[in-house]
Amino acid sequence: MSSITGTNQVKGSDLPLTGTRVIDLTHIVAGPFCAAILADFGADVIKVEQPGRGDRARTVAPFIERGEARVSGFFATMNRNRRGVALDLKSAPGKEVFRKLVGVSDVLIENFSAGTMDRLGLGYEVLRQLNPRLVYVAISGFGQLEPYIGPWSSRQANNAPVQAMSGFMDQSGDPDGPPGLTGHSIGDTIPGLWAALATLLALECRRKTGLGQFLDVALYDSMASMCFNAIADYHITGTAPHRGLPWAVTFTTRLKCADGYIAVSLWGINRDGWQRLLHLIGRPEMLTHPEFDLAHPGCPRCYTIMKPPLEEWLAGVTREDAVRILLDLGFSAGPVYSVKEVYESEQLRKRQAFIEIEDGLGGTIRTIGTPVKFSGLRLPSPRRAPFLGEHTAEVLTEVLGITPAELDRLGMSGDPSPPQPTDLPAPRTHTATRRRGAQSRVRKRPGGLQR
Repeated sequence: MSSITGTNQVKGSDLPLTGTRVIDLTHIVAGPFCAAILADFGADVIKVEQPGRGDRARTVAPFIERGEARVSGFFATMNRNRRGVALDLKSAPGKEVFRKLVGVSDVLIENFSAGTMDRLGLGYEVLRQLNPRLVYVAISGFGQLEPYIGPWSSRQANNAPVQAMSGFMDQSGDPDGPPGLTGHSIGDTIPGLWAALATLLALECRRKTGLGQFLDVALYDSMASMCFNAIADYHITGTAPHRGLPWAVTFTTRLKCADGYIAVSLWGINRDGWQRLLHLIGRPEMLTHPEFDLAHPGCPRCYTIMKPPLEEWLAGVTREDAVRILLDLGFSAGPVYSVKEVYESEQLRKRQAFIEIEDGLGGTIRTIGTPVKFSGLRLPSPRRAPFLGEHTAEVLTEVLGITPAELDRLGMSGDPSPPQPTDLPAPRTHTATRRRGAQSRVRKRPGGLQR
C-alpha cells in the first residue's frame, strides 16, 4: 500500500482542462458521459439544446418534484458542471450563433445518428473551415468515417443492441438461461470513456500540429474491444467462449451462500491454497480427482466437479464469512452487493467516491463521481445541471460579445425554461424521499423508455 498522501485542493482555475471550451450537442448517455468527464476536470462545457424540448434525458424518471417543478435525477447527474444554451439549429439565427460558438471553441461533441449534422449544414467539413483547430467528436452506433464505413453504419443503436452484437451478451448470464444484459448502460458509458480519452489525445495532437481533427467513436467497436480476450481465445482454440462455460470464459464463478451470492476468481491459486480449501470443506480427495487440473482450474471439466461441493459448503456460510475465508486462502473473492449496499458502502465513503449534486429544487442527489484519485489534485464540488437554456444570454454575451439588443433581434433574451412537469404518464407508485429538508417524490422509469 502506498504511503503517498494526496491533500492538495486546487482552485477551479487550476484544473487540467481549465480554458478548454467544449460544445456539448449530446443527449441521453454516451455523449453526456464523455462531456461530464471533461467538465469534471475544468472544461467549460456548453450544453446546446433545442428550445422547448431539450435533451430527451430530461424526461427520464425517477424525478425530483417540488410543487409544479420537476427535475430528472438521471439528467441531473449526467449533466453536471456545464452551462445550458437553447439554440434552434434548424433556424437561421440558431445556426448563425452556433457557427460563432464553434469559431471560439476547442471541442464539439455530438451523438446524433450518422449524417444528421451534415443534413443541418453543420457537419465537420463545414465547421473545420470556420475553426481548423476544432476537435470534432462524433459518437454513433457503428461509425461514419471513411474509409472505415461498414455495412451497418446507417443503423441506429444504443446500449442493448451493441451489448448483444459485440459478443458481450453471449458471454453473460446463467449457463442454461438466455443471454444476459448487463444491468447498466455500459454499451453507452464505455464508448463515452473512449470518446473522452480520444478527445484528450486529439487535443495533445493539436498542441503539436496546430490542427484539430474528426474523431469517430462507434458504440459497437467500443463494446467489441471489451471482448478482446474472447476474440483471441477463439482464434487460438477454434472454440467460442460463451456463458455455458463460465469458468472457461473468465476463470470466475458465482456461488450461492446462506444469504446471497459471491463471485470467486480461480486465477493464480497454487496447490497449497487449493489443498487448504478442500480440507476446510471436507473434500481433500478432490485434489487428486482425475478431472481436476491445478494448472487450469477454470477449465470446464473442473467447473463441473468443483461447483457442487463448494456450494454445499457455502450453503451454511454467510457471504462475508465466505469472502473472508477465501481471501485468507489466497483466492480473490467478493460478495454480490445490492445497489442499497453500494450506496451505504464504507469503502466508497472513505474513498470519497460519492458526490452530492444540487437538484435545482432545494435538495441534492447522491451519485458516484470521478473514480480516479490524484496526489496533487482534488476536484471541487460539482455544479448542478442547467435548466433548459438557463445560461443562453450569459454565454452569448460573455463568449461571443453579443449585445442585449442583438439578443433581442435573435429572440434569445428570454428567461430560461424552468423545470416543468413533462408529458410522461403518471406513475402507479411513489416513494417519498427527503434531501436537506426538501420533500421529493421519486417516480419509476416508464417501461420501454430507452437511453
